[in-house]
Amino acid sequence: MKLDLIGDIHGELPALQSLLHELGYRPDADGDPLHPDDRHLLFLGDLVDRGAHSLEVVELAQRLAKKGRASAIMGNHEYNLVAWWMKLPRYEEPKHSNRKTTEDIDDKRTRWEAVLPFLRDLPIGIAFPDLRVIHANWHVPSLNAVASVLAPSGARPETSSEAQRWVASHVVVGTPFTESGLKAGLPDRPPRVEGKTKEDAPHEILIKGFELGPVEPFPDSEGKLRKQVRVTWWLERDAPVLRDRAQVVGHYWNLPPVEENFCPPFPSGHQKLRSWQKEHAPSVPARGRAPFRGDVACIDFQGLTLASKTLACVGALRWPEREIAWATGTRTRSDGGDE
Repeated sequence: MKLDLIGDIHGELPALQSLLHELGYRPDADGDPLHPDDRHLLFLGDLVDRGAHSLEVVELAQRLAKKGRASAIMGNHEYNLVAWWMKLPRYEEPKHSNRKTTEDIDDKRTRWEAVLPFLRDLPIGIAFPDLRVIHANWHVPSLNAVASVLAPSGARPETSSEAQRWVASHVVVGTPFTESGLKAGLPDRPPRVEGKTKEDAPHEILIKGFELGPVEPFPDSEGKLRKQVRVTWWLERDAPVLRDRAQVVGHYWNLPPVEENFCPPFPSGHQKLRSWQKEHAPSVPARGRAPFRGDVACIDFQGLTLASKTLACVGALRWPEREIAWATGTRTRSDGGDE
């Protein structure tokens, strides 16, 4: 099955359209992208927030899913948005990172109500025979904690697409949501201990990454004071993460390949990551391709978007060709952090 796995889009529709054109997709009679070789799109989450076209990006992904041409998994931004929509505990108020999106929901409620169930039902993780797909990480303790609750239901998409059914058959961690809230039996966050940094619930760790602390507090790229950092597990061979096959993730603010750096060398939001982005961003071509020879590819190329005042970047992994591709478009990014 030929897949084009698309990393974090964050509402940057012009960059997504540029990437799809770079990958060979052309408009069908409805104006939606269609590949002449019948390739299947797989979105890695974080469709929404930051950019000006979150709704349009989700509507496109949903239309392509209904046509059997695309599948998607859940990112932390979809999780936060759905949790706010359902008014789950600790999510009654929008996070800074999705406040503008929630304002857009209030303004365009009918259109958003048509796509929010699509986001709610996205699975967390897919394991193909030779490739693992998840937004943040295959954290073994968290996987063990949620395995029985988030085992896939066996339901298949209502489509005639062989590719979509094949992708669905490899889901191994399903959605954490029901139609009314979180699934019963999911472990909650550990109790807050005075003097220690907070921990996320196990299913959230799979979507958001696992963190270590305390560290010396530092202001991240959004001005948020961080007291702990996401683990750069791809650099730390003893990190408790599954490594039984190649992996593709988003989430970590990477740049398109710089000297074959297929994952960023520092944690998301860290000051050193910002310096690395600013140093290398000017030398990144506006579009390009590179062979992927490693074990882990991070195709969240929002690092280039963060480092640029005018351009947004969206990346892809072509599988089984093992090729990284990226393209840029006019940046539409609004203020909004990453949580």
